[in-house]
Parts: sequence; C-alpha cells; structure tokens
Amino acid sequence: MAYEIKTIRTLSEVGEGNSADINIYNWDGDYRPVSKGILCYVKGQGFAVRMISREEHPRAMQTEPNSRVCTDSCLEFFANFAPSIPDSGYLNFEGNALGTMLCCYGQPSRPGAKRVPVAEMGYPHPRPQPIRGDGFWGWELLIPLSLIRGIYSTADFKTGSHIRGSFYKCGDLTEHPHYGSFVKIDWPTPNFHRPECFADMIIVG
Repeated sequence: MAYEIKTIRTLSEVGEGNSADINIYNWDGDYRPVSKGILCYVKGQGFAVRMISREEHPRAMQTEPNSRVCTDSCLEFFANFAPSIPDSGYLNFEGNALGTMLCCYGQPSRPGAKRVPVAEMGYPHPRPQPIRGDGFWGWELLIPLSLIRGIYSTADFKTGSHIRGSFYKCGDLTEHPHYGSFVKIDWPTPNFHRPECFADMIIVG
C-alpha cells in the first residue's frame, strides 16, 4: 500500500500529514526509539518533511554541513522525486538534533557513480529547523520545487503524482547503535542507500 502524501497550504500544517512509523529493525538490536516521519506536499512550494524521535539525550556532535551526521542520533528521509524518468537518482536528507544536515544526490543505476552534495551541484544547502521537547527531538524542512526541478528537470506535481522514498532512524556511534526504517530492507549489513526498497508515495488532496 502506498504512503499518502497529504496536500497542505503551508509548512506549519505539516503535522496534519500521515505519520509513518520507523519501526522495522532489519539488523536486529534492542534499542528501538519510537520514531516517525511525515511528508506533505505544499502546493506551488515543495515537499514538507517532519521527523520526530523519542530520545531523551540524542547524540549531537556533528556541526558542519554535510558532515557524517549518521554517527550521531540521526533522522533521515530519502526520495526519488521523478521515478518514472529512466536512471533517475535520489536525494538523501540526513539530520541530527542540532539541525546539521547532510544532503546529496546519487544515481546508483550508473556504475561507479558517487553521491554528490547538492551544494557542490550549485544548489542551496538545506537547513532544517530543529525540534526539541520533553523527551523527544526532530527536525522540519521544506524541500523546494526549485531544487527538485534543478535535479530532475521537472517539478510538475499534482494530486495523483507519485514519488518513491522512505524514512529512517540511526546512530552509528551512539551508546546503542541502531538502524530503523519505514520499509523493510533486504540487505545483509546496515545500508539505507537501497532505492529498490523505497516505498511508493502518492500525492492526495
């Protein structure tokens, strides 16, 4: 069943979107913080993402853009915004509790291709808004249509349009390393960069 991307008017309404539980731990582990992702379409603007995790003391050491935030307590959203285009790749948005983000574009269908930071491709580096509360943390971000159009040469979205993506929670160097996902990943070792395991996501009204 496809994840339904609710259409909203402003980023402030992202909390009204459909919550996706990040509760599949493909590589076991007892530490499984309750974590969720929400994706909405803001008509004429882009895609709003909200990521939340129930953690009391998230590790947050990385402060430089495009540093290895996956070593911290990290919430991530990956998406191919034009899956119908042959050989199209995906964008990964990885953020810690400080709002430090790593964002790259990768085309795994091309042998030897590496993920390239969007800033090195000439686009503004995404800067999410950190969220902190009593026993939880997260971040919010608007992924602008200008970035999607620049990467994919198209950003024509409407009700019924579909993309492919997934939500993740990890922490490579935390006290309890963990790797959670929204969709099951059939791979022997921890690896979120498996676009064949993305979920279908469809824009609804």
